[in-house]
Amino acid sequence: MNNKKKQEGAAENENLKAETVNDVGAEAAADSVSAGVVGKNAETEAPVTEEKGADVSENSEADDIDIVALAQSKMEEYKDTLQRVQAEFDNYRKRNAEAVKQARADGVNDTILQMLPVLDTVEIAIGMIADEATKAGVELIRKKFAEVFAHYGVEEIEALGAEFDPSLHNAVMQTEDSENAGKVVEVLRKGYKRNGKVIRYAMVKVAN
Repeated sequence: MNNKKKQEGAAENENLKAETVNDVGAEAAADSVSAGVVGKNAETEAPVTEEKGADVSENSEADDIDIVALAQSKMEEYKDTLQRVQAEFDNYRKRNAEAVKQARADGVNDTILQMLPVLDTVEIAIGMIADEATKAGVELIRKKFAEVFAHYGVEEIEALGAEFDPSLHNAVMQTEDSENAGKVVEVLRKGYKRNGKVIRYAMVKVAN
């Protein structure tokens, strides 16, 4: 009876030992498999991570190059625009200065043309005044006119005794005079030019 119990106890101990060994083996195998999987993942994932990092770096460099190229393109565009605007402004400034100069010249010419009939009247009056003192006073007025006109570049057109010149003279009368043919024999109204440009033609009589 006792021997039978001992044998049964011994059998149970052997079974426990076997189960323990199997459990340890199973855990070791599981750990081995897990380590293998981790190793494989480490081997496969590390290169993937490196490749992704390289792609990101290349894309970043490409983006930087594109931004620099775009900035240079915009810079050239703005530079061209600035140069064109500056050239247009210079042309406008020159045109405006010329227009102002011409407008001033036209204004002076118009003023002088309005004053010329007054000068004509003064000169006619000088020829009609008998009193020498009065004539001298009116002569001073004529001289003042001459000074103002000279200041603005106005000069009298030579006419009496000169060859008829249609660019300076306006022939309104003719007379038969073979000795002075083609010449101005009488000035009916004086002509004037300013800075070399005729502002009023001399009204003359020409001999044929």
